[in-house]
Amino acid sequence: MTPHDQELLEKQLRATDPTPPDGVLMLAIATVFCAGMAFGGFLFAYTDQPPMRLAANDIVAAQQSQPMLPTAR
Repeated sequence: MTPHDQELLEKQLRATDPTPPDGVLMLAIATVFCAGMAFGGFLFAYTDQPPMRLAANDIVAAQQSQPMLPTAR
C-alpha cells in the first residue's frame, strides 16, 4: 500500500463513526421484541383451540387440595 493510499484510507475511516447514536440500537431491539410479542398474542388469542395444559397448572391445584389420609392395603 502506498502512502497516498494510506492517506485516503485514513480520511475515509475518520469520516465513519462505528457506533450508532446512544440508545437507538436498544430502542430498535425493544421495539422488535414488543411487536413480536403483540403479534404472537393476537395470532394465537383468537383460535378455536383450547389453551394448552401445562404441568405447572396442576401444581397450583395440588397445593390447594386437602391432603389424603394414607390407606393400608
